Amino acid sequence: MKETYQIVSVKDGKQDSADILQILRKIKAGSLPNDLKLLNYYHEVPISYAAKIDAVEDDSIEVSAQKAQAVVLGLQKQCLMTSAHFPQGLGVHCFVEYVNAKNCCAVLGRFAYASIRAHRRAAVRVKVEERIQACYKAAGQEISGHISDISASGIALESQGEAPTGLEESGFLVMFLQGKNFDIPAQHIKSRRHDEVFIHSFRIEPDKQADTQISQYVYSRQVEIIRQLKEQL
Repeated sequence: MKETYQIVSVKDGKQDSADILQILRKIKAGSLPNDLKLLNYYHEVPISYAAKIDAVEDDSIEVSAQKAQAVVLGLQKQCLMTSAHFPQGLGVHCFVEYVNAKNCCAVLGRFAYASIRAHRRAAVRVKVEERIQACYKAAGQEISGHISDISASGIALESQGEAPTGLEESGFLVMFLQGKNFDIPAQHIKSRRHDEVFIHSFRIEPDKQADTQISQYVYSRQVEIIRQLKEQL
C-alpha cells in the first residue's frame, strides 16, 4: 500500500486534517456533489467504489461502502479517498478505525493529503503468485529470478541476488508465459532490497504477440483476485 501514495502537506498536518473534514462535511450536507470514492490496491489490483458519508464527527467519518471494499478495508486497515473537491489534484489517506464488512460500514480517521502514485501507472499491474521464472540479460550480465508483478509496460523480478555492478540499462527480458517463450526489450529502472530478497524493476516494450499474451494474463489474474476477494465476503 505504501508504494501507491506519498503523504503531502498543503498547510500542516493538523490544519490539513481539519480542511479535509470540512470538505467531507460539505459533501455530507449536500452543498458539494458526492463524488467520493474509496481506493485500495489488493494484490496490485485497484478496488475503488463510491462511498456514502453517513456521519461526520470531530475527527472521523462513518461511511457506507461496497461489500468488496469493506472486506479490503478490514484486511488493510487503511485506504485512500479520491474526490475532485480535494485541492491540487490530491487524494486523501486515512486509517480504518472500525469496519463491519457484513454490514458494509466503516469509520475512517487520521486524514492526510496524499499524492497517489499509482494513478500515474501506464497500465494495470497485478501481483503474481505462481513462480514464473524470468531473466534480464544485458551485455553479458544477467539477473535471474521470478516475476513478482507484471503489467503491459513493466515487470518486477524477485531474486536472491543484487544487480551486478555496472549492469547495462538496456537489454532483454527472457520469460516463459502461458506456454510461450518471449525475449522482450527491457530497461532496468531500479533495484531495491526487500526483507531477504531483491526486487528489480524493468520497463518493457513488448511486441504485439507478447503484449497480447501479457494482457490476457493480467486480465485473468484480475478476475482471479476479485474472485478471491468475493469469497471472503
